[in-house]
Amino acid sequence: MLKKNFLISLVVFQGLLIIAGIIAIIFGVFYKMSNNYNSTKIINKNIDLNDVSLINEKQYQQKYILDDKAIFQIKDIKTNKILKEIVIEKN
Repeated sequence: MLKKNFLISLVVFQGLLIIAGIIAIIFGVFYKMSNNYNSTKIINKNIDLNDVSLINEKQYQQKYILDDKAIFQIKDIKTNKILKEIVIEKN
């Protein structure tokens, strides 16, 4: 009887660990998705290749005009994350 109770408790403990692992994976996926959404803002606009220039092997500069503002962005090539942004407003 003691062995049977011990085996049942081990099975229940293993089930709880599996459920905890699944919950941790789900939270990790949602955290990664929310983190990626905040770091990469995609502008729904066609970009002319004349407005993109390569700075070095890891970065490029993009320029565009939006609502009477000239926006210059330096972005990382691998992650497409904005490293620096300069906004010039038209008076």
